[in-house]
Amino acid sequence: MGLFSKKPKELEYDSAECQKKKEIMRKMWNEAVEDGNSYEIIHATQTTSKFERGLVFDTNTTTFYHYIVGYRKSDWKVGLVQVDTGLTQHTEPFFVDMNAVVGVNYNPKYQQAWLIYQKGYESYGEQFDIDDTGSKTVAGIPNTVQPEEREKFLDFLEELRSRLEQQGHKQEKWRRQ
Repeated sequence: MGLFSKKPKELEYDSAECQKKKEIMRKMWNEAVEDGNSYEIIHATQTTSKFERGLVFDTNTTTFYHYIVGYRKSDWKVGLVQVDTGLTQHTEPFFVDMNAVVGVNYNPKYQQAWLIYQKGYESYGEQFDIDDTGSKTVAGIPNTVQPEEREKFLDFLEELRSRLEQQGHKQEKWRRQ
């Protein structure tokens, strides 16, 4: 530890409330997706930023999107259902075009995972922020602590990554911890 470094604070959360949120997310996923129980799920967020120059002020707008990400190894499907922060509403599912996925990456420092699409596809890929949120979270869904779910998702991504390597797609260096 350096002179100016601080010890990171422990995340404060209510484990009963966390379990309740996981049950609500499972119910929402099952409502949105046929055969929903055959998928493992995890909460993830995505952010977009938009910078605009103005005459007097410049503005930077960041939008947070909350998803229930479902995945299963039997057919290598990955789907997303967007939810609101109160976990009361959800959208129709969006399934990732797994035929276009050529890369998988993970950044443990920011707990971000990516499914990278092939060149020429309409977007770069799907980014998932899979970190935990405590009870004092303002910009997200509070009390979503999911270490077991994150480990299962990373196991899935590692297997998908090795499968892509066998198909001839070169992968970037993988660091889990």
